[in-house]
Amino acid sequence: MSIRTWPPVLLALLAQALAFVVLVALARLGLRFPAWVWVLVQAVLAVFLSRWMALGPRWILMQAALPFLVRALWGAPIPAWIYLALFIALALVFGGGLFTRVPLYHASRDAWEKLAALLPDQAGLRFVDLGCGFGGPVAQLAKARPDGVFVGVEASPFTWLVAWLRCLPQPNAHIRLGSFWRTDLAGFDAVYAFLSPVPMPALWAKARREMKPGSRFISHSFGVPGEIPHRAVPVKGREGARLLVWDL
Repeated sequence: MSIRTWPPVLLALLAQALAFVVLVALARLGLRFPAWVWVLVQAVLAVFLSRWMALGPRWILMQAALPFLVRALWGAPIPAWIYLALFIALALVFGGGLFTRVPLYHASRDAWEKLAALLPDQAGLRFVDLGCGFGGPVAQLAKARPDGVFVGVEASPFTWLVAWLRCLPQPNAHIRLGSFWRTDLAGFDAVYAFLSPVPMPALWAKARREMKPGSRFISHSFGVPGEIPHRAVPVKGREGARLLVWDL
């Protein structure tokens, strides 16, 4: 398996590690530079490797800034527990996306409203939001459609907890902690996902394999390679935001 299929955070760490190995090799060759030069070389090498690994612009920016940030904090009187607390907080909020390569996105309220209009108009509707984040769409749709059952699946513990608390007032809303890859889609009339381009081919294959005829698959903004959606509904938010609809 190509390393380019790894989660972005692992690729970023690998790029920094490889850049540091080069610096160690240069130092062992007897080269001597001022500290700022070593930091600059680390940043340049990390950026170069990150571009080769096809990381996005935001990751490139972080890769360039990280060596300078580490140098600025080097020797600062910061208690060790702060670093541990930051790591735990990041893991709780973003940990679920580590291996799915799915960042935490937020759909606009306009997208929620237009999503509601795209749901099948049938009593007993069963809907699932794969990677539901903080649970906004699930809570909104469950309130608007008391005749249906609305499920959200979230892998990051803190994000799941917020979504669960948010949906508590709605008896027809349910938030599950776990991977959407382990969620059987056969029992749902509508499946919604706001993920990233990376998992879309595999998710489409899963949907085609598990979803029943007549059900509806909706993706926020990210298409399926080689598959033309039956409908595309523009929504407010980032540039190019839209709801892509496939009827199976």
